[in-house]
Amino acid sequence: MSDRRFAGLVPLALADRVRPSPPSHELIMRALSLIFSIGLMLVSGCADNNVTDPAVASEGPQLSPGQSTAAERWMALTRTIVGRREFGSPLGTSRTFALVAVAQYNAAVAAGTAPKVGGKQPSEAAAVSRASARVLGVLYPVEVDVIAAQLASDTEYFATFPSQQGADYSAGGSIGESNGSAVLARGAVDLTNLVWTGTVPTGAGRWVNSPPPAQPVAPRWGEARGWLLSSGDQFRPAPPPVYNSAEFLTALAEVKNATVARTPAQLAIAQFWQGGSGPGGVMGHLTEVVAGLTKAAMMNERRTARVYAQMHMAFMDATIGCWDAKYAYWYIRPHQADPTITTPVGRPNFPAYPSAHSCSTAAGATVVAGLFSAAKPEMDAMIAEAGVARIYAGLHYLFDITAGQELGVKVGALALAKSPAPNQQISLQ
Repeated sequence: MSDRRFAGLVPLALADRVRPSPPSHELIMRALSLIFSIGLMLVSGCADNNVTDPAVASEGPQLSPGQSTAAERWMALTRTIVGRREFGSPLGTSRTFALVAVAQYNAAVAAGTAPKVGGKQPSEAAAVSRASARVLGVLYPVEVDVIAAQLASDTEYFATFPSQQGADYSAGGSIGESNGSAVLARGAVDLTNLVWTGTVPTGAGRWVNSPPPAQPVAPRWGEARGWLLSSGDQFRPAPPPVYNSAEFLTALAEVKNATVARTPAQLAIAQFWQGGSGPGGVMGHLTEVVAGLTKAAMMNERRTARVYAQMHMAFMDATIGCWDAKYAYWYIRPHQADPTITTPVGRPNFPAYPSAHSCSTAAGATVVAGLFSAAKPEMDAMIAEAGVARIYAGLHYLFDITAGQELGVKVGALALAKSPAPNQQISLQ
């Protein structure tokens, strides 16, 4: 892996923030082997860089070089907000991103296909801005001033676009409001707030909850209503190895050896994927990567919003599938099986199997690889490194990682297969 893995794919500023990778490691190679064995070929044959995709050929002209879409601008703000309001929670983060992204895309479609009024088409940029503001304003009312400032900035920014001279910005904003409200109505019944009243199972090989008053993190998230999955257990992985079996002991020893011999470079990898990638964790990081890809391709408003929606629906559903499995198996963490294992980036208070980092990264990266074929090698490397980072962190066995990768790739492939048809909104039913 090169020192500047995303150079040429994303803005230089982002490439500069991706810290160098160490030389190839056996664990990385083993993690990569899983990706190829389950086949990112599941997504091959999708759009090639999404530039000539016939499914979006009717969605308007490309942007001019250097121009930003409202979708990109509001995804950046969403990343900032979840970074300071979700406190590192992959669950709340995934839900917020998905709600905003779906609202953006549906608003862009509604505005772009609405009848003209006075010879003017409702502005898709205005629709995306207002839909985003509506969702974020309800989810995070404390951010009202920041949201208002972004709306004002958008009004000024898009007034400079020649394409907006023939668009009705006010009408687009009204469409955005209604579409944002529709997505919020769906979110109000998505079952993400189910209260758990059970007890933590005990016994050999079971995960151990942190001392009271700590509670397991969201044991019922696997019951949440996703965007793609028919149920949380749709892609539930097979059971992990039996505790204290030869397979388990081999995997545990691998974690112990990796943490004992942990190098500064490997610690940096663990820290990067724990939170050093910036606000929003893995989801925020890939959101910025996608911003570079869509901008380089000069994608217009609707096409950009489509990419974000597909990726963030996959992210959320991957967390649902992952949490279903975590609380189906209640599997012990490596540091609980061997207290001498060190965990320099903290200890999440939920079971081990499968790895949430791998579920999420594989889902999002699979979508990106399917829409931007030139980015596939970098996405493969990202999936592998995000996985092995959790071994360096002492938090996961390799089988946690491979199970998470497999689940994530399946969810990502489902997101690509369920891509909305041209000029079709994402169903809220």
